[in-house]
Amino acid sequence: MHKIRRAIEFIFVLTLAALLLGGVLFVIGQAVALIAGQGGWLELLNEAVKTPMCIAASACAVAGFLLSYRRHQNQEQPQKAGAR
Repeated sequence: MHKIRRAIEFIFVLTLAALLLGGVLFVIGQAVALIAGQGGWLELLNEAVKTPMCIAASACAVAGFLLSYRRHQNQEQPQKAGAR
């Protein structure tokens, strides 16, 4: 079970980093395109960066949910044992 948790943690960290870097690239790219008045650049960013960011966000959310769910189960068990 520990190996699965490590794999999920790795997926979470990897997709979170990809999402954050993609978001910075997307926002800076949009700002530059707006300043330069290049609508084509906005379309390019929308096609090239937005879809991978959405996929990374979805994978990150699922991994985060799985990590929080598993951690919650582990924390409940010692509390129940200590209360008796």
